[in-house]
Amino acid sequence: MDEQPFLIPITDRAAYLARVHIGVTIPLLALCLVPFSARLYIRAWPIWRFGWDDALIVAGLALAIADWVLVLGEMFTSPQLITVSRATNATMLAYIAIPVWGLAMTCIKASVALTLLRLPLDRMWIISLRVILVVLVVYLVGDTVYIFTKCRPLQASWDFTVVNPQCTDPHTDVIVSSIATAVNITTDVLLSLAPMITLWNVRRPLRERVLVCILTGLGLFASLISILKAVLVMSWGDRNVEDPWALAVSISTYTIGEQFLALLAACSPSLKGPIQKLLRKFGILLTRYETNISFVHISPTRRRRIDAESGISSGHTSQVILRAVEHPSVTICG
Repeated sequence: MDEQPFLIPITDRAAYLARVHIGVTIPLLALCLVPFSARLYIRAWPIWRFGWDDALIVAGLALAIADWVLVLGEMFTSPQLITVSRATNATMLAYIAIPVWGLAMTCIKASVALTLLRLPLDRMWIISLRVILVVLVVYLVGDTVYIFTKCRPLQASWDFTVVNPQCTDPHTDVIVSSIATAVNITTDVLLSLAPMITLWNVRRPLRERVLVCILTGLGLFASLISILKAVLVMSWGDRNVEDPWALAVSISTYTIGEQFLALLAACSPSLKGPIQKLLRKFGILLTRYETNISFVHISPTRRRRIDAESGISSGHTSQVILRAVEHPSVTICG
């Protein structure tokens, strides 16, 4: 009698979480594409103004989508039994998704940092942003090296049928993940607070400052997702976990959500102009003057007149900051 092949069960909970993953990440990706498209439109028209921060955000989106596609292999939307070969292939793709996630988050956050460096920030913030860029690159390199050297042979990282593998223990994985969480949360908070603090201290209408701070502060939601994911990762490798496949699906959901929220936060300031125009149609004015003016495009005489009408003594600086946030690729000069 032929020996029955070993099968891995996909439980009701794992299937439910897979459906949740698809139902959450697809709308979130669609939502990200709105400010991303607005950002590309602003850079391309009427003048081509692409910069390194724009190139990095494009790369970040492409990598985030690739990461999302890679983890879809472990999303089984109905309870079933799968073969070891099928489970191994899904796990391999999910493992490859880990360094892709790291590269995607680095590109997204580096884009935000480069954008913020265009603002007339205090010296402390400029140094902090440069340090963040260095930390992001160092962590990316270190994490990538760890991922590809933690097991010998490398295949043992995702294939539990490999005989006598030499791998680090699961506790080390938790430590590395905790470091990643600390880096993500710290950089998310700093990259969100830098423009919020700067813009809040600018003498501009309260409504306008609130809107811009909300748009630039969306990165704090990515920090929340990082914390929730870290809680789940603490259970990874624990032999007492009843449903490891369901746990893996949950971690993947938070991972993809983290990337898409970071993208949303990085591109949302580009929606400032369209949101103001939409609110104006309903009679809600955030400012008493044209919202798209910029000292780059107007004469000094008109700029002084606008500042005088607005009652702003530091109008030059405020226009620079707001314009740079909404259109980061605009060259700040003069």
